[in-house]
Amino acid sequence: MTHLAHRIAAYELLLVATATPFLLFPGKWTPVGLALLAVAWVARWVVTRRISARTAMDVPIILLLIMTGVSLFPSVDLSLSLNRACLMLLGVALFYGIVNGVHSARQMHYIGIALVLLGLLIAVIGLLGTDWEIGLLVDIPAVYERLPGPMIRGLPGSGVIEEYDLVNPRIVAGALAIVIPVPLAYLAFGQDKNFRLLSGCTALAMAAVLLLTQAPQGYLGLASALFLIGVWGSRWVLIALPLGTCGLVGAWGLLRPHQVLVERLSAETMDTLDFGLGSRIVNGARGLGMVRDMPFTGIGLNTFPAVDGLYSFGRSHAEHAHNLYIQTAVDLGMLGLVALLALLAAIAYTVARAYRPLMSRNQRALLIGICGSVVAWLAYGLLDSITLGHKPGAAVWVALGLAATTRLQVEVPATPALPFPPRLSRQWLLLVLTPLAVLVMIVGLTAHKSIGAFWVNLGVMEAHRALANADSPASAAEHRDASEEYLREAIRWDPSRARAHRLLEWTMSEDIGSRPWPRETL
Repeated sequence: MTHLAHRIAAYELLLVATATPFLLFPGKWTPVGLALLAVAWVARWVVTRRISARTAMDVPIILLLIMTGVSLFPSVDLSLSLNRACLMLLGVALFYGIVNGVHSARQMHYIGIALVLLGLLIAVIGLLGTDWEIGLLVDIPAVYERLPGPMIRGLPGSGVIEEYDLVNPRIVAGALAIVIPVPLAYLAFGQDKNFRLLSGCTALAMAAVLLLTQAPQGYLGLASALFLIGVWGSRWVLIALPLGTCGLVGAWGLLRPHQVLVERLSAETMDTLDFGLGSRIVNGARGLGMVRDMPFTGIGLNTFPAVDGLYSFGRSHAEHAHNLYIQTAVDLGMLGLVALLALLAAIAYTVARAYRPLMSRNQRALLIGICGSVVAWLAYGLLDSITLGHKPGAAVWVALGLAATTRLQVEVPATPALPFPPRLSRQWLLLVLTPLAVLVMIVGLTAHKSIGAFWVNLGVMEAHRALANADSPASAAEHRDASEEYLREAIRWDPSRARAHRLLEWTMSEDIGSRPWPRETL
């Protein structure tokens, strides 16, 4: 038995890679993927008696997993939530598979090559499977009519309300923006000339498809990654940036290109731009309203369209809040957002500790590319939301795992294994307990407000269930009564909470199906 566990643990990363398509494209084979992940983790435990090698990202990841589990409780559609929960588990498995399975610079370089080839694969799938009629800002028949017709159709979704036969170009843009910094970094800082040439050609192909998507969020992600790579290569870029910005502002004021642009853009294009901007503002505001109502649990992983649709008694056309940070809080609550921010801080700390001791140019190039990928993901997230439980989020988890294993290789004595149960060092205890103490103090000073907000959270959760079960009067009435009880408790703790009074008035109506949900965004 132990011999078999050793063999399985030795090929853990291969086992996780085998499970990836089953979880990346959810369906009837998803349990097989989950079983493969379980086998890999059990084998590692049998062999090492440890969960994992310790990294700076462990605590935020544990908190993300906890909040993922919590988010299943308020979900009004478990089929939507479980799909994204599986993708989150896949991401964590990829992270720890790399951390525990990659032990040398050569292995890291192989994964870097795989990322470059992955970028090329995304470009090909994007070219052959994207619906180019969605969200085009400028129609260029000479280009789009010459593209090959869709050859890849019916890719399984990852928990969306509406099934699409083709891929949304905004998602393609996000995936490309996340991966393209790796070949760009290899091109700029890599060691082998042939591989640099391959990376350059791959980056060019990816950039061409990214350009075709006409996705401003993708362009923003790529521009942010290019800026980071440029600064890493030369600090003069930091000086050139303000000078270039001043020059562009001056030229814009003198030449007034926006007037020419407005005159040349069609009314349809202007309507598309107006709709895109307006929908992001509206959906972001709705997301903030959901966070205000359910800050402790979130609305349920990936249920934004279902919950937003309940507010208006129908399915929503918006799949998310179009903002990474708002969407994370919507899905996982405020603790989920805190975990995301803590994860970003841990990434920065890990890269800072790992970069300086590196000697190999390829290792440095890969680490720079990883940083570019994370920055591109965060910049893209300002206008759209690819969360850590989304398909392209798997590439982010791979990048995080590579950063963590890089630090493990350069600081082996300082990174002992993570035992079970975890034993935190004094530094980690101080780092974790200090903000918790501050949080407890704040909660203590505002206990009545916090407790009132908690009861409102529970009341809204039951109200959502009442709306979701409108076809079953008995079940809807049961959830409505529970909502009323929780909201009365919220008012008892915090009588000045106007939102609780409005929600209570709504739940006490004779027929909640005939009254609009008291939607307040902020």
